[in-house]
Amino acid sequence: MECPKCQSLVSERARFCDQCGASLIKDVGFLHQRALEHYHRGMLDQALLLWEEVIKEDPGFARAHYYKGMAHYDRGELDRAVDSFKRALKNDNEPFRVYFKLGMALYGLGNLAASIDSYRRALEINPKSAETHYRLGLSFLRVSDLEKAQEALEASIEINPVYTRALYILGVVLSQRGDNKGAIQRFKKVLEISPSYTAASFELGMALFKEGKIDEAISEFESSVSSKEKFSPGHFMLGEAYRKQGDFSAATVAYSEVLKLNPKDADTYIRLAECYMQMDLLDAAGRELESALRINPQNRDAQYLQSHLREMTTPHKPGF
Repeated sequence: MECPKCQSLVSERARFCDQCGASLIKDVGFLHQRALEHYHRGMLDQALLLWEEVIKEDPGFARAHYYKGMAHYDRGELDRAVDSFKRALKNDNEPFRVYFKLGMALYGLGNLAASIDSYRRALEINPKSAETHYRLGLSFLRVSDLEKAQEALEASIEINPVYTRALYILGVVLSQRGDNKGAIQRFKKVLEISPSYTAASFELGMALFKEGKIDEAISEFESSVSSKEKFSPGHFMLGEAYRKQGDFSAATVAYSEVLKLNPKDADTYIRLAECYMQMDLLDAAGRELESALRINPQNRDAQYLQSHLREMTTPHKPGF
């Protein structure tokens, strides 16, 4: 550590500088340095105590308020983080970072309108921050303003064309807006940059599925489960795609994988039953419907199929 007056090296626990004799006991610059040392070592309690001392000595010391907010944010104490960031803004000469972190804390609290305002203020200071445009896009997405979310995400990508998170979320937004072709383009770009991005493979499969490109969708769903074996949505949609194609045998394999991961998924038991009925495996279909009804006795789809199955398996007398 350095003495704030003469920049000579001093011990963390020094009370006076050996070179210039400056008192370090209540020097806010030195106390702040000590707090930062603790903060970067993950010793948040000690860091917070030291920043409290700094603020006691100098209530307008903006950096102490900012880093105090960072420590609270790291501990998940978002209300306290917001309070500290707002106090930092009163005197901070680098308000961009404060507005950005304030926006993140407000987003975490679900105060999306205030989060949007904070990110916009940050962008007034630094309009070239791809990360801030991205975060603004996330906030707009959460309030279902898809048009503004798209604008913010496209601004982020214009600044950083290989920003995979922004490309991925833009694909999600376009999909929600019904622009599956645009979504497919963005998800493919993500996978060019990061081939192991499981969520992008899955969402690409979903967009292709909606466009009726079932073979391509199957390829993406298979990719999503090969890179993440326990990815239940990938297995389920693989079953849906095979069922759409009429390949009921392959669909049962995919649905069975879902049930290995989540044996309480009544809807997947029903999907299996439907496939077995198409394959004329009526006993197997009955077992799957019983499993679904044990989980949810009021499931109307399972009740209907069970009733239909009974009709299929009940012999009729001649003349009836």
